[in-house]
Amino acid sequence: MSQFVSLSERPFRLDASLVSTEQQSLSASAALPLEALEHGAYYAGKLGLELAVARWHAKKRRFVFEVFALGRQSVRSVAHVADPGLQERFAPLSKTEPRDTYRVSDYAFETAA
Repeated sequence: MSQFVSLSERPFRLDASLVSTEQQSLSASAALPLEALEHGAYYAGKLGLELAVARWHAKKRRFVFEVFALGRQSVRSVAHVADPGLQERFAPLSKTEPRDTYRVSDYAFETAA
């Protein structure tokens, strides 16, 4: 469960399993299976409700992608949608070739947590 604070500053809770169970099962069924993923390859898919491009790191079993926010660039990694857990996960839908804006450097790829 996640805790949020409303505009009146009173906390309320949102049960993530109730909100996203249907969405997660739909994404998981459409996603490429773990066995089909190639180390270092780029995949187009869904990160929550957003479309994204991420690079698969087979040893870490994580997708690595760059985030641009408030004029800053950072690197994040997330698990495959089939991995258990409530954290944010990526559903790869197809293999793709990255554009410059989606390209993750080899250094960032190997050092992403």
